[in-house]
Amino acid sequence: MNIKSWILENKTASTLLIVFILFTAGLGYLAWTAWDDYAVATGEYTTKAKELDALSHNAIFPSASNLKKLLQTLGQDQANLDNLKTALQAYRIPSFGEIEKIKPQDQPQYFQDALRAQVTATKSLASSLGSTLPPTFYLGMDEYENRLPQPDQLPILSRQLTALSWIAKTLVSQKGIIVADFARLAGDSPKSSGAQKKPATSVADSTVFDSIGSTRVALRCGQGAFRELINTLSSAPYFLVIEDIKVQNSVGEPPRRDATPAVSEQTSDGSSPIQRLPIVVGRESLNILLKIRTLDFPAMKGQTEMSK
Repeated sequence: MNIKSWILENKTASTLLIVFILFTAGLGYLAWTAWDDYAVATGEYTTKAKELDALSHNAIFPSASNLKKLLQTLGQDQANLDNLKTALQAYRIPSFGEIEKIKPQDQPQYFQDALRAQVTATKSLASSLGSTLPPTFYLGMDEYENRLPQPDQLPILSRQLTALSWIAKTLVSQKGIIVADFARLAGDSPKSSGAQKKPATSVADSTVFDSIGSTRVALRCGQGAFRELINTLSSAPYFLVIEDIKVQNSVGEPPRRDATPAVSEQTSDGSSPIQRLPIVVGRESLNILLKIRTLDFPAMKGQTEMSK
């Protein structure tokens, strides 16, 4: 039978046959796709069901072992924190001259006398070592040269005096140093209107450290003296933080390239002297501006009770 002739002779039947074949193919594709989606969904459901079953048989969190490990971790962290606080107590700044042992009514005059004595001692030390201090140098406490402090200012003022005196003597101990400015920054003077100090940071509602003021120092010295100064500040008995540092070379321009080389001395064997290149950098003085913040660490609770 000729299929082409049959299709031409039976157009209606052939059309219905073609439509039936296409419909069957489409239905078969949809059925295959749906079965594939069903297989994927069934596999995911089985996996999730197994996970749920496994979780439902686990012990409720936190278990006794987990709680024990957590408590051990917290205990170790607390021990480390206590060790750190204990180590920081070595940097506590004492009141100058144990001013707290002086009668309260005599403390303002005692502080002013101690301040004057420290200013004189620092100037004498600077003079003996060839260092220079500003003409108006008064350890940054100029307002108390001719005025007594308020009694409630003395606790922080006496600690500031301890730190400022140490910093000033450290500066002038570098022979030949020129200190152009030595001042407490504005806002570091204690107020007499009651305790308004806010802790810098705290852990478990206990103050970790307090800032008792910043010092601005402008100086000029050699590079070796500057290196020694920074090393000394880093190993200070108090916790000093260099918040800002600016360094400027005292010579704006290096030596010219065509400068005459320096000639060394005549050699011992009578040969020609050796020509040496000039030093380009390394011998100039430095103009330095420092901002130093002093931190103090309050006594821990146990130490406070023992001191009482």
